[in-house]
Amino acid sequence: MSRPHSLRLRLLGVMFALFTLGLGASFAEYRFEVHNIIEGLHARTLQNQARELTDAIRVAPGGALNLRMRADWRRVYANPSRQFTFTVFGPNHRPRAWSANLAHPLPYIPVAALDGVSPVEFIGVGAAKQPIVAARAAAGNTVVVARRGMNRATLVDSLFAEDSEHLSVLIPFALAALGLIWLISGWSLQPIERASREAARVGPGQPDLRISAQELPREIQPLVEAVNGALDRLSRAYALERRLTADAAHELRTPLAVLNLRLQRARLTGTTDWPALERELSQMGRLVDQLIDLARKESLSHEHGAQELPLVNLSRLTREAAAQVLPLMEANGRRLEVDVPNTALLRGRADDLRDMVRNLLDNALVHGRGSVRARIVPPAPGGTELTLEVRDEGCGVPAGQEDSVFERFHRLNAQTPGSGLGLAIVRQVARSHGGNARFAPGEGRIVVQLPGDSTAARARSRLKNPPPAPITNDSASETNDDRSQPDHV
Repeated sequence: MSRPHSLRLRLLGVMFALFTLGLGASFAEYRFEVHNIIEGLHARTLQNQARELTDAIRVAPGGALNLRMRADWRRVYANPSRQFTFTVFGPNHRPRAWSANLAHPLPYIPVAALDGVSPVEFIGVGAAKQPIVAARAAAGNTVVVARRGMNRATLVDSLFAEDSEHLSVLIPFALAALGLIWLISGWSLQPIERASREAARVGPGQPDLRISAQELPREIQPLVEAVNGALDRLSRAYALERRLTADAAHELRTPLAVLNLRLQRARLTGTTDWPALERELSQMGRLVDQLIDLARKESLSHEHGAQELPLVNLSRLTREAAAQVLPLMEANGRRLEVDVPNTALLRGRADDLRDMVRNLLDNALVHGRGSVRARIVPPAPGGTELTLEVRDEGCGVPAGQEDSVFERFHRLNAQTPGSGLGLAIVRQVARSHGGNARFAPGEGRIVVQLPGDSTAARARSRLKNPPPAPITNDSASETNDDRSQPDHV
């Protein structure tokens, strides 16, 4: 596992590296410029001195040399501590005169330049290395000028040490800039520290607390929004879990109390009412199964988007659910009619949609009257929405309670069988598929609207439905998709 890094230290390290590289590049470039300056400095200084000496040489008619130098230069060439020296060579390349500060004459250098002055050369090795130039003088004489005690490397170092002092001013500014970066980065990270403290306070005691994105850097805000979205989903799941636990505890309390009383009576009387015990256990088992089923459907609704679900045929699922409920309908002397098209395609979970239809039919069987009809209305031209209707001949629910009957454990009549979870499952499945369920006011009709598949809708508009054909009651359990409409059971 990698160790966490400090963003503040990382920024400081990057800036320090940039400063170091920039300062090093500046020193390297300046030293290179000093070398170029030295080249010109030697040439200008020695060549100018050589020209001045050639102008000062006078040759007498007898061939004698006469140097008419200025007094200050005479003192320079006479002082052994001064660095400039010269030697005058005759036409035969033999030394004829040299400066008083030289113990031995300088070596001869030929002059090949057109302007009469040779380029700068270096003679000697180590500390004795010195620059030297030569120039043509009158009567075939040659003047050689040198600067001893100051070779190229020494001169470069000297100029670099003297002229690069201003570069050292950059170092305090660089250190001050690093300190400023440290302070600014700390100030910039304060909103993140504040967001961290807010996130640390989120918990079961404060499930609705969220991280504020105010004053946060733009680069951090998408992360905060994603975290807040995750906290919203967790909060909803936590609220659903608490509600489910509370509802389950509330609904199971009564059947458990009744079961406990029956067991105590059996202990006192010595007789056991087994049919009643079986009824109570069956009711609790059904309640637990429906709670688990509802919790599973709620969790699945957050795992996948609608486009990620497979394509299913709602007509076939409706027929399958009707076939499962048909024996109960016949046992209660009720008539079931299924009126669906050949195909009604949508993206969804087949098991959940089948459970939804079965719960609708169970609700009509238990709480409705007369014949029950399940019908699928195809989308309108150019639309994709499918409508599933389940109606009976009852009067429906009282006005104003059309929405509350879809709440968990809500029952209009406490004496009727059931747990009050059937319609809650219906609405949960419908909403998890992008639709909704509602009670039509004033009649026993539940309408479920679901988004159909757009590709299937376009294909369906190019096809013609086959003509209807009557079927017998025995064929209600068929699941073949090529059956015609309507189906009467």
